Amino acid sequence: MSLKLVSLFMTFVVVLFVGGAGLCSSLLMQWREKARSVECANRLKQIGLALHNYHDTFGMFPPAQMIGHSWRVRLMPFIEQSAFIERYRFDEPWDSNWNHELETKPGPDKTGKLRGGEDETGIRYSVAYHWWQCPRDRDATSPHTNYLMLVGPHAFGRQEGGIKLNDITDDHATTIAVAEIASHEIDWLEPKDFDGETMSMLLNDPSPMSLSSRHPTGVWVVFCDGSVDALSPDLPPEVLKAMITIDGGEKIVRDDSALGRYRLANVAEESAPKQPE
Repeated sequence: MSLKLVSLFMTFVVVLFVGGAGLCSSLLMQWREKARSVECANRLKQIGLALHNYHDTFGMFPPAQMIGHSWRVRLMPFIEQSAFIERYRFDEPWDSNWNHELETKPGPDKTGKLRGGEDETGIRYSVAYHWWQCPRDRDATSPHTNYLMLVGPHAFGRQEGGIKLNDITDDHATTIAVAEIASHEIDWLEPKDFDGETMSMLLNDPSPMSLSSRHPTGVWVVFCDGSVDALSPDLPPEVLKAMITIDGGEKIVRDDSALGRYRLANVAEESAPKQPE
């Protein structure tokens, strides 16, 4: 075999190897992102279930804040974290030294497994890391949350007093209760959430307060019926605004062919009688 043929053969092998490695790397990255997206959806499903269990217990959903403390804290017993709320001090500010120290103190879940605190590697894992952070945006030492409630006079969350399920007169399956934010600025203990009156109605808006996500496929949300979905980044602002109100009277249709996969109903669909469940 001539040196020229050997050289061509070696070049072919190198190109094949590099291309194969690149393909494997790309597939691995896609697999990891898919796994993170599924885990994020599961976390939000758990939050949705906890909200409904809270409603079953107290006859209403939790208000966004109560005496200066976040709904996220009050939801902890409903996501298997009763030990945390038993040690949390409601008679102190949410950001008191005691309450913040709890963030990295281990506490048992219902199986007895410790969550939070320092592991054998010396990393101090936050409680937020296990429950309130998107897997695509986790930081073991950060107390930030990626999951915020929609708050406002016509939204799911209220600053004082929780709403009842019957107060939600719009379709529960298309009205948003909780959604993602791609930010590290809000402590999960902090009584701060989306303000439905002032927030941006564009998904992934550079504005600090917009529904946003680091998932390339969309922003995960929990609807008022407890179901979850990833909203496409091109969802029209008027549709998002309608999805935030619980009593606006808008009818929203899931339509995979529509921009953003959701749209406002047309006149014929608005007047169509509701099908029995």
